[in-house]
Amino acid sequence: KGKTAFFLFLLTLFFAPLAFGTTETWSMITVELLIALTGCFYFFPHSNEKTVYFRVPGFLPLLLLLAWIFFQTLPLPLPVVRVLAPNIFQAYQPVLDLPGLRSLDNWIPLTVNRKATLLEAFRVSSYAFFYLVTAQLLTSSRRLLRTIKFVCGLALCIAFLSVIQRITAPDTLFWLRKLTEGKTAFGPWVYKNHYAGFMVMLCPLVLAQFLIHRPSLDHFDTIREKILAFFSENRATEHLFWGFGSIVILSSVFLTQSRGGILSIICGVLLFFLLLSRQQERSGKLPLLLLLTGLVIVVGWYSWEPILERFSSIIDSGNGEIKDDRLLVWADALKIITAFPFTGSGFGTFVDIFPGYKTLPDDLLYEHAHNDFLELLADGGLLAGGLGIWFIMSVLKAGYGQIRLRKDKVSVLLATGAFSGLAGILVYSIVDFNLHNGANGLYFAFFCGLLISAGNTRRYYQNSPTLLVPVTSSLRMRGAAFVALLVFFCGTIFFHERISLAERYYQQARLVSSRAKMRSVVKIEKMVGLLEEANTTDPLTGLYAYALANMRGLQQRHEEAVSLSSEAVMREPMNFAYLQQLGHLITLADPSRAQQLLETGYRRANQKSLSFQTWAEFELSHYPRKQGLKRLRKELELDSRLLRPLYPLLSKYRLDQQEVAAVLPERTSAWIGFWDQMKREGGIEEYDFFLEHSLDFIDNEPKVSSRYFSEVARYYRTEKKEARAEEVLRLGIRHLPSYAPFHILLGEIYLKRGDKDQAMKEYEQALLLDPENEGLQDRALKLQQD
Repeated sequence: KGKTAFFLFLLTLFFAPLAFGTTETWSMITVELLIALTGCFYFFPHSNEKTVYFRVPGFLPLLLLLAWIFFQTLPLPLPVVRVLAPNIFQAYQPVLDLPGLRSLDNWIPLTVNRKATLLEAFRVSSYAFFYLVTAQLLTSSRRLLRTIKFVCGLALCIAFLSVIQRITAPDTLFWLRKLTEGKTAFGPWVYKNHYAGFMVMLCPLVLAQFLIHRPSLDHFDTIREKILAFFSENRATEHLFWGFGSIVILSSVFLTQSRGGILSIICGVLLFFLLLSRQQERSGKLPLLLLLTGLVIVVGWYSWEPILERFSSIIDSGNGEIKDDRLLVWADALKIITAFPFTGSGFGTFVDIFPGYKTLPDDLLYEHAHNDFLELLADGGLLAGGLGIWFIMSVLKAGYGQIRLRKDKVSVLLATGAFSGLAGILVYSIVDFNLHNGANGLYFAFFCGLLISAGNTRRYYQNSPTLLVPVTSSLRMRGAAFVALLVFFCGTIFFHERISLAERYYQQARLVSSRAKMRSVVKIEKMVGLLEEANTTDPLTGLYAYALANMRGLQQRHEEAVSLSSEAVMREPMNFAYLQQLGHLITLADPSRAQQLLETGYRRANQKSLSFQTWAEFELSHYPRKQGLKRLRKELELDSRLLRPLYPLLSKYRLDQQEVAAVLPERTSAWIGFWDQMKREGGIEEYDFFLEHSLDFIDNEPKVSSRYFSEVARYYRTEKKEARAEEVLRLGIRHLPSYAPFHILLGEIYLKRGDKDQAMKEYEQALLLDPENEGLQDRALKLQQD
């Protein structure tokens, strides 16, 4: 059983990085099942075998952290949730007192997405099992050395092939898949920063292999004698091989142009040599110098310029400030932590909760906080943050203690490599989300176990192969571990099989909807049957209840539609589409609650324009409009991007001049934008007021555009109001004194009046601003001749 477990253990380490970094569902499921199988074979009870198991650092905080993640998914009474997590209670509150909900639905979990938290619980559990199995399996020095050689060789092969792929086919994912958007991939990883994070962990370990196989030379020999002795040693070949591997790995990280990866791998390598300099008498200056020389040669051959440009882009050349959207994401993540201080919003729910706190002016979907520590606090609260730090510090403290105490050169080097790799990835986790990548999270757990094993495993011993303390009741521990892993294995299969089956039903329903030849009544009945199967099979996904509610609405079964829509919201209360669907369904029965749901949906939405349009349509279609217009205007003043979907609605619902003025922000761009919409629809006569008075708010514009003035001036000239056009152009010159076309337009106005002297002055001023305008030169020359 030991050989089978070890084979599965190595297979897991081999599969995870090569399965495109384990970023997809199928690869993550495979990794979880491989880990469960490895553990089941290793802990399988056998009466004839007297296997000893050992205590590992950090077991208690790790166990408590897993318990906390699973506890988040358990439904609790409302008063309990209101006390423990008031903002989670608020997330569910819009639907808690709706009629028709089952009594059990009035119990809610400590997460805003139970399914996402359960998926994260399975992922973290698999990593925890892998840490424990690593620490137990590698108490054998033979297995330890074979494993390290295996993963270092794997890292070297991946790095070497990744560099070649970057040069030969940069628009592919390891030659196997064509990239569709941008060129962020590197090697088998879809996201180049995750490749860099993987190599940040492995590079110090490869350096340890490099120094372990370093030939012993007599310092009193001549250079010629040292060279001869070097190549006569059996270890010289492996020494050169791992030295080459270190340079390739280090260079590949630089070639990714990942700023966080470059800084983190530098920190890891420097820490590695710093720890060695304190532990060993033999200097590490020469290997470090050779490593840097190789790095300069390889990266210099490819070009340092793109790397330097990446670092220079951090600072805004205009004002000298740091420009990186990560800072805004972190600031918003801190708001989430403040809102959910003790419990967090639920593991795996950052993507759900973040849109409600997002201040970045875009519609991009942020699945992670680009800071693993902030995301841990946002998802699990201070409780999870404390347990996570407790576990990490327990492992690092135990590993560092063994580095200082051990005298075995190999143990010290390997433990130092593992310690430096962990330190490097923890530094990197400050600026990215490497620990949320499937392969990198697995290797983080592996390195934690490796640090403990390398620091405690003995190559030569009499009684015990490790310095770890044996567990007194090994049989009981083995049985408990086997049962836990068996339950985990079966649970993983069952959970993901139900999700997959429900998705299959849903896709079949979509296929039915696309059949044009099928009668609508038959089509709806068929779709309803499939969606009911999907909804029953996967009771944690809101999409199926949402889709079924739409179908019941088409069938005029209103009460069922409301019930199903409420069910979808209870499953995923942060989903704006579910909230706004429910708002539409209860509009006639409870307009006030409907308005609340539609507005709440907008505030929780990532796609602000779409959700704002739905909410605005409700406000504009209900009388009296005064309060609704005031609410809409408040949002428009905060985000001008929302104006574009609003303009057609103002025309559709025939708002009068006073109502339009009440909803539009007092900004020139907003008023001119509305007039543009009316011009496209052919209704400008009724709304000329907005163009004529748009420049009243020019001082409110953060950035003045020449179009504001030229559009109004063109309108006045069309209306034969030359004097007003002249006033507008003079105002434009005051705000944009270096814009030559304003002077040209003024010259045309004066010329039309017959005031050639004043026109000539304006043309001359325009030529001072735009001396290369040949057409204007000809016009001025002709006017001068006249």
